[in-house]
Amino acid sequence: MTEATKTQWSKIQGMAVARAFSLLGSELTLFTLVFREKDLGPGSVAALFIVGTLPAILMAPLAGTLADRYSTRALIPIFSIVGGASVFAQTQHLPTWLILTLLFISNSCASVVAPTWGKLTRTLATSDDYSRASGVIQTYFSIAMLSGPFIAGVLVERTGFVVTFLIDGIFTTLIALMPFILRVNFVPTDRQEGKKTKLTGGFTHIFKDKFLRSLTIMVFAMVLCISVVNVGDVFLLTEKLNANALIYGLVGGCFALGMLIGSLIAGAVKITAKQELAALAVGLALLSLSGIAVGLAQNYWFVMGVWFLAGLGNACINTYGVGMMIRAIPMEVQGRAFAAFGGIISVAGIGSQGLAGIILYTIDVRLLFVAAGIMACIAFVSLFPIVYREQIKVIETSSHPA
Repeated sequence: MTEATKTQWSKIQGMAVARAFSLLGSELTLFTLVFREKDLGPGSVAALFIVGTLPAILMAPLAGTLADRYSTRALIPIFSIVGGASVFAQTQHLPTWLILTLLFISNSCASVVAPTWGKLTRTLATSDDYSRASGVIQTYFSIAMLSGPFIAGVLVERTGFVVTFLIDGIFTTLIALMPFILRVNFVPTDRQEGKKTKLTGGFTHIFKDKFLRSLTIMVFAMVLCISVVNVGDVFLLTEKLNANALIYGLVGGCFALGMLIGSLIAGAVKITAKQELAALAVGLALLSLSGIAVGLAQNYWFVMGVWFLAGLGNACINTYGVGMMIRAIPMEVQGRAFAAFGGIISVAGIGSQGLAGIILYTIDVRLLFVAAGIMACIAFVSLFPIVYREQIKVIETSSHPA
């Protein structure tokens, strides 16, 4: 399939809604698992995040290659059905090792589905609308993230730990039908008999391109610093600030609300390439400072405000950073490149979360948050100038082609 000559907003919105429902189910499952396992200590919570993230690393070369070589309608139904079955199985009373295994399987399927959906953006939107299309998709994602923690908090408080898994299993399975309902399908046009697709092509492209390499290194460094909050959040809120499951969900909802508003603005307002770069800087700064602010918080109302601002920042990063990457990556390698990027960033997340699970046994969670925020700020100040310089070169080259 060739690139779009006209942006098909209705199909982009339909795709975004379908993916948002799947994300909502995943939010319910993650919330349920974290709150169920938190009594076993930081190590157990860290294990959930590690196992949940690991497929994005291990599956990155294969997932991206599948997305580049096979059609949307061939991949999404298979992996959605397998992923849904693994979620349904978690409704049973199972030992922890089996729950972690099922989580690994479901997220392995999701690691294939994500770049497969991602390939469609370039076939449905023109180059000038990549960032706006990303903003529309992020808007629906944000709605799912906003409602997910709140719905999960209510369901866990009132029904226990089963209903959330059922909802996730249903949403994940139904995704199998969406490429046919929406009438969307990416079909590779460059496959040749006997021609092999390099599994590592995505990694190679990212590190050969100066802009993509600098952006990847910066995001890696920041995620490495700030991902400790995924493990520490539940302990800060419940043990230090006396929050219950519902408040924990509302705090997560505030982050999603910030993402929603930021994504709505990004999807509605078209800005220049240089303005996109400035918005990316603001988003990175807000996210960096959030760790310090949360670590110093004296009540969960303040944490809600901080996470709202962090959500705004994250929306800028996801919308404009992804838009820049779509423009920089050729269609034939896009699946592998985005899967490779996701795998690299997941290495940072998994390392940070694993380290947090160990450190929280020895130091106060507040100290960990403040230290992580300071390191994230250092990473931003040190590395963003390189990203800025390389993207300005890209902008000037595209404005004045040789």
